[in-house]
Amino acid sequence: MIFSDFGMDTASLAGSLETKLAAVRQAGFSQVMISANDIVGHPSGIAAGVHAVRASGLRVTGLEALRDYEGLAGQLHAYKVDIAKSMLDVCRQLGGGTLLVEASASTHAETDPEALARDLRKLALLAIPMGVRIAFKGVPWSRTARDFRAAGDIVFRAGCPNLGLSIDAFDVLAAKVSQDDLDAIDPEQVFLVQLSDFMWQEMRSAEEETSTATHFRVFPGEGAHSEELASFVTKLDAIGYIGDFSFDVYNDDYLQIPPEAVGGRARRAAEWLAETVLRRALPVPDTDRLRRSARG
Repeated sequence: MIFSDFGMDTASLAGSLETKLAAVRQAGFSQVMISANDIVGHPSGIAAGVHAVRASGLRVTGLEALRDYEGLAGQLHAYKVDIAKSMLDVCRQLGGGTLLVEASASTHAETDPEALARDLRKLALLAIPMGVRIAFKGVPWSRTARDFRAAGDIVFRAGCPNLGLSIDAFDVLAAKVSQDDLDAIDPEQVFLVQLSDFMWQEMRSAEEETSTATHFRVFPGEGAHSEELASFVTKLDAIGYIGDFSFDVYNDDYLQIPPEAVGGRARRAAEWLAETVLRRALPVPDTDRLRRSARG
């Protein structure tokens, strides 16, 4: 398969967890990003949700998302650490992998980089015995890290081998962050890249950006920024990124159509990126096997 490092997100799909996993497999993907709600909200319990994922045969790209974790103090900090421990345990039950952490948007979070690095270091150390990596993602509405540059600085300060970055193409495109800034990122420090696009040329307000991010993303190749998105993926390839790409597509419309149809859209996006953007070769047929089959 020429797009084995591309995967879907269960948050993009309607239906039960089992229905979502089946749609991902039917679309030809071998990995899936799991929304924590799909596991803890399973009608038969967490164990049943974990079993459904493991039985699907899909590799778990990661679990999302721990939010508003870093930069808090006192009782708030203790509360978030307790939440983090529970999410780490779910991630462990799913088979390890990666826990996605979105930079805090809490008005109670402090912004001192050293304090933020200390909190993320604590989380990463909690994750080590569970075999889990922490992927920290800057988001435009955050108080602590608004983009991958700020997130990268905090991760560098923390200095933990299982703490890295998640970079979201939507945030890069919406905020018009220079893709040349990717040159300053160590590709081995990037644990996950999330891909999506949107339909309009620019965001006219912070409110529109937030609304689009959470309700109206589209798959690569469907939006108004295909050229920039292609450049983004090509740039990552050029700096040596060899990790996973997850389609991080939150779209209310997609939740009202069959999951198989959404899976088909995701497959077309993966084929476009793999064959046209990254120009990966199609698998070469085994001609001897084909001749034997033809002879019966």
